[in-house]
Amino acid sequence: MTSPPSVVLLGAPGTGAQALCAALERHPATTSVRLAWGHTLDDTADPALANDAGGPTVLLMGLDQPCPDSDRLAQEAADAELRSALARAGVSYRVVYGQGAQRITSALNAIKNIAPRAYLSSGSGHFEPDTDPSATRTARLRAWNCEKCSDPECEHRLFTALTGRDSQRG
Repeated sequence: MTSPPSVVLLGAPGTGAQALCAALERHPATTSVRLAWGHTLDDTADPALANDAGGPTVLLMGLDQPCPDSDRLAQEAADAELRSALARAGVSYRVVYGQGAQRITSALNAIKNIAPRAYLSSGSGHFEPDTDPSATRTARLRAWNCEKCSDPECEHRLFTALTGRDSQRG
């Protein structure tokens, strides 16, 4: 029997990795996925995760959550160290942004895109975002390979464009 795929949520302190992990554990689309979270790669050094064929799917929390100014520099340093550790280990990842339900939807879409066997019965539509069916879809920015880029300026431009697009819909 094949073990279920693993998804590891990593993020600097205060970026919501634990909260997102708890929300995903309650979501029907992730019932066949092993979830773990941590602030460093060592936090998730679970042998069960390492046994996943090809390694676990890694979601990195973006730095878009509210953070006190006094903690911002430490959070950014922890995020930079985490990205460096992922690069040194050769681990590809996706960055997850958003608040509340938007972040859950972003994580589910990332899981669907980079861990296709994470949810085997895709016909039930659990991965479809909970959006207004009458809302028009906007064009995607570009099909970048961002999980391998790690360029903070590129990531910032993408995030700013996405949040700007959402505020224009508002």
